[in-house]
Amino acid sequence: MPQLSLYLDEPTMEMLKERSRRSRLSLSKYAAKLIQNEGSSQGWPRGYWERVYGSLKDPTFVVPDEVAVPLDDIQLFDDERI
Repeated sequence: MPQLSLYLDEPTMEMLKERSRRSRLSLSKYAAKLIQNEGSSQGWPRGYWERVYGSLKDPTFVVPDEVAVPLDDIQLFDDERI
């Protein structure tokens, strides 16, 4: 079986050991499970947008006024070479 060597700081290693203990998996099996699950998580977690949309409670965050000139019509440079 192939092997993988990792260099981790102490807090990260302790966290990994603790989580593998709680999962009742060896450190190797727990790390393999993390790697395998990483590729299977596509997109946003279930219910993410329902929990996030409308949750901002900042009264200074407002919808800006419409721009009078369409942004595509604004000419930034007079020089046609640019």
